[in-house]
Amino acid sequence: MAEPFQRSSVPARLYAEWLAVALIATLLVIALVLGRFTERLDYILYDKALTASERPPPDDIVIVAIDNRSLQAIGRWPWPRRIHARALDQLAKAGPRAVGYDVLFVEPTPDDAQLAAAVKRNRTYLPLVIDVPGRNGAAYDIALPAGPLLPAASGIAQVNLHFDGDRVIRKAYLEEGGDGHSWLQLAAIMAGLTAGEVGTSGKLGLWQERPILIPYGGRAGHIRTISFIDLLNGHVPPQIFANRHVLIGATADGMGDSYPTPTSGTTSVMAGVEIQAQLLDALLRDNAIAPAPDAWVLALAVGVLWVLLLGFLRLNPRGNANLAVGLAVAILLLCFGLFRFAQIWLPPAAALIGLLFVYPLWGWRRLQAISTYMTDELRLLQSEGDAFPRQERAVSNREVTLQATLLGQAIDRLRDLRRFLSDALGRLPDALFVTNLHGEIALANAEGRRLAQRLGAPSERGADIRQTLGHFRATEDGELSPFTAGAPDQGGGEAATEDGGSFDIRYVAQRDASDAQVGWIVRIVDISPLKQAERHREEALQLLSHDMRAPQSAILALLRGPDARVPKVVRTRIEGLAKRTLDLAEDFVQLARAEAKPLDIEPVDLNDIAIDAADALWPEARSRNIMVDVDGVDEPHMVEGDRQLLTRAVINLIGNAIKYSDEGKRIGCSLSVAGGHVRLTISDQGAGMNEEQLSMLFARFQRGSREGVGLGLAFVRTVIDRHGGTIDCKSAPGKGSTFTIDLVKSDANPYADL
Repeated sequence: MAEPFQRSSVPARLYAEWLAVALIATLLVIALVLGRFTERLDYILYDKALTASERPPPDDIVIVAIDNRSLQAIGRWPWPRRIHARALDQLAKAGPRAVGYDVLFVEPTPDDAQLAAAVKRNRTYLPLVIDVPGRNGAAYDIALPAGPLLPAASGIAQVNLHFDGDRVIRKAYLEEGGDGHSWLQLAAIMAGLTAGEVGTSGKLGLWQERPILIPYGGRAGHIRTISFIDLLNGHVPPQIFANRHVLIGATADGMGDSYPTPTSGTTSVMAGVEIQAQLLDALLRDNAIAPAPDAWVLALAVGVLWVLLLGFLRLNPRGNANLAVGLAVAILLLCFGLFRFAQIWLPPAAALIGLLFVYPLWGWRRLQAISTYMTDELRLLQSEGDAFPRQERAVSNREVTLQATLLGQAIDRLRDLRRFLSDALGRLPDALFVTNLHGEIALANAEGRRLAQRLGAPSERGADIRQTLGHFRATEDGELSPFTAGAPDQGGGEAATEDGGSFDIRYVAQRDASDAQVGWIVRIVDISPLKQAERHREEALQLLSHDMRAPQSAILALLRGPDARVPKVVRTRIEGLAKRTLDLAEDFVQLARAEAKPLDIEPVDLNDIAIDAADALWPEARSRNIMVDVDGVDEPHMVEGDRQLLTRAVINLIGNAIKYSDEGKRIGCSLSVAGGHVRLTISDQGAGMNEEQLSMLFARFQRGSREGVGLGLAFVRTVIDRHGGTIDCKSAPGKGSTFTIDLVKSDANPYADL
C-alpha cells in the first residue's frame, strides 16, 4: 500500500503550524499588553529593581512630623491654627527655601488671619481637596484653603496619591485638574515645575497628566525628620532648616495618612508627607522614573517573540533553547538597564510570558510530525474486517515500530471497548435512544423500551421517537426535541408528564469518523424522586428561613416597642432566646445549602479570602481590642473553589477565634504551601479545649463555653469536605486553638484576571 503522505508534505505542514503558532502567540502578547494582564508580575519586578537601587537620604529636604509625641504634648487633633502659625514663625527665623504644608485648612476658623500672616512670612504652599463625587450630582468639588489662607499661600497644590492594582503607591500624576483648572502635585510645585497649557485643552471633568513612578530612596524614615513639638518649642537649630525644602505633615498613628509603598515592606506603611518628600527628592535630582508607553512595551514583546519564531525556522532544538534563554536574559538586562541609567521603566513581563508560551507550544507542534504513521494505523482500523480476538504483535526495539505496535494494541483494546459499550448500553438505568436524522429509532435499551411502553408510544426499530417526546412538557427553558427548526447540536432540559413524573431529557448529535452528522442520541432520566426530595428540602428550608424567623422577629419587635411592659431581666432573656433561635435558623439554612448547593468552581486566591474575612470581622475584633494578623500573602495561593462558601467558612473560623478570645489578644491567620496543598492556619490565644471537646468539635449543635448555636464549625467542615480538603484542630485548655485547612493547590495563572 502506498504511503498516505509523502515526505515532501511534512515541511509544508510544519510551515503551516509555525504560522498558526506565530499568529496565536502574537495575539496573546498583544492581549497581554493592551489588557494589562501582567501588571502584577511587572509590579513585582519593578519593586525588586527599586529596592536594589536605594540611595543616601537627601540633605536639602527636611520633614516636620506631626507625630505621636507632638499629639501627646499639644493635644488631640485638629490643633488650633495659631499652633501652626507659631511653627511657621519658628521656620521663618531659619529661612527655609520653601515650605510644603501637607495639612488641609479648608474650613474657616478665627485663627485664619494669624496663620495667613505666618504663611506669608515663608514661601509656603498649601494643598486643596478634590471630593469625588461632588454635591448635588456634580462630578467633583474643589475645596480650597479657607479665607485669607488662599491669597497668602505661594501656591496651591494637590496631594492626591493613586493606588496600583495591588493597593501600593508607586505612581503619581504631577498635574491634575478639571474644567479649565490645573493643579500641580505639592512636590512638583516645590521643585519649581510649572503647569501645562490647560485653558485651551478642551478637557472636561477630572483628568491626570504627566505620570511618573516614584523612585523611593529607602524605607519609611529615610528622609530626615524633626518632631513638630521640637520645632514649636525652638529646640531645633535654625541651620537644620536654612535654605532647605521643608515638608510638614502627619505621621502619627491613626491619622489615616499612611500608605503601603514598594519599600515599606509587607507590614509597614509610609506617611503621605514622606511620599511627597521622596517625590520631591526625585524631581530635584531629575531621578523620577518615566513609565514607558504601551507602544514600547508592545514593540519589545512582539519583537523578541518574532526573533524566537524566526529562530524556530533556522535553528535546531538546542539552538532554540539557547536563543530563548538568551532573549529572556536580554529582556531583563534591557529593562533594568533603562531603569537604572535612563530612568525609564519598560515592563518586561509580557515579553517574558510570550517567550514562555511560544517555546513549549512550538515544541509540541513540532513533535506532531510523528502523527503521520499513527494516521495510517487509524485508517487501517477503518478498513480492516477481521473479527476479535486478534493475535498479539511482537514488539520491536525500534522507536517508530515500537510506537506503531503499541498503537495497534491500543486499537485492539478499542475494539474490546466498543463491544463493552454495546453490552453496557443495554443495561443502563436511564432510557437511551439512538436515532437517524429523521427520528427513526435505531437502538433503544431496555429502560427506553419500558419508558415508551409506560407512555403508550412505540419503541421498536424504525419507530418515530417524536411520538415518545410528544408526551413530555418542558418545565424550564430549553429545547426538548432535536427535530425542531433551529435546534442546536446538543441540548435538552427538564420536563414533566401528564401523570406527574419529572424527567431530564438530553440529546446530542451523533457523528461518524468524518465528523458528519448521522443521527441523534437521546437520553431520558426519571428524576421524580429527586424532585420530590428537593421540594421537601426547600419546604424545610422555607420553614426555617421564613416561617420560624418571622415569629422570632415579631417577638423582638414587640419587646423593643413602646408598649412593651416586660421587666428588663425577663425581656433580656427573651431577646437572647429569640436571637439564638434566629441564629440557629440562619446557620441551619446555610449548612443545608452548603451541603446541597452546586459549587461555583473558579480559580480563587486564598490571600483574598483571608483578607476579606479579616476585614469583615474588623469591627467586632476592634470593639474587643483584638488584633487579627494575616501573614504569608506576599505570593498568590491559588485553589479551585467556590469563593462565597470558602469566604464564609473562613469568616466562621476567625469569628469563633474572636468569640473565644479575651480582650487584647492576638489572632494569627497565615497562608503557606505544603506538599502540593495550600495551607491556611488560624490560631488564637483563647481558652482552648480538652480532648472530649475536640472529639465532638465538628459535630452539629456542639457549642463551646460562650454563646453560639453550634453549627458554624459543622458548616466549615462541610465546605472543606466538598472542596476535597482537610481541616484539623489542635488545642489544649488555656493554650488556645489552632485550626489548619489544607486545600489542593491550583495551577491557575493568578494574573490572568488583572
